[in-house]
Amino acid sequence: MLMLAVIGLASAAIMRNATSGDQVANNNRLQTQANQYAQLALRWCENQMALDAASRAVPLLPAVDPPAWTVRQNWSTTAGSHGAHTLAASDLGGTVQPRVAPQCLMEATAVPNVYTVTARGYSADWNGDPTTGATRNGSSVWLQATVYAEGAGGAATDPAATIAAANGPLSVRQRVWQQLLTPPF
Repeated sequence: MLMLAVIGLASAAIMRNATSGDQVANNNRLQTQANQYAQLALRWCENQMALDAASRAVPLLPAVDPPAWTVRQNWSTTAGSHGAHTLAASDLGGTVQPRVAPQCLMEATAVPNVYTVTARGYSADWNGDPTTGATRNGSSVWLQATVYAEGAGGAATDPAATIAAANGPLSVRQRVWQQLLTPPF
């Protein structure tokens, strides 16, 4: 009888460990999925910089304080041309589409010829708070690139000239990216 109890406890412990391993693997998969969608949105937005302003799907926002990417309203679907661009199925390509499309935002900085591109991607199980946009369930990954780019006329000397030069195609000279571990909201 004692042996039967020991076998039962050992079986329960083994099943619990197997379930925990599956949960860890699934969470890693969802986090990786969100990261890949954020990377896709970041690169897509960066590629928009090489287009004329009239051809861009994403507007290049001017430098403001606080930066546009930190303002919650800029990431809502009602932000219009002053907010983040939500990638459409045609922007993403491929046959598999995310349940929640990734977003990206381009803005100038106070430093001439330096731009900030911010993107966020979501896992398949992501749910957000409708009032704050904060993640309730699932994963959201925020990535940001700081890009040094010049217009056709070369380097601009002041921020106002940077936006004027950015109306044409920009040539990316240097790029540094980071993952934002503490999103603004």
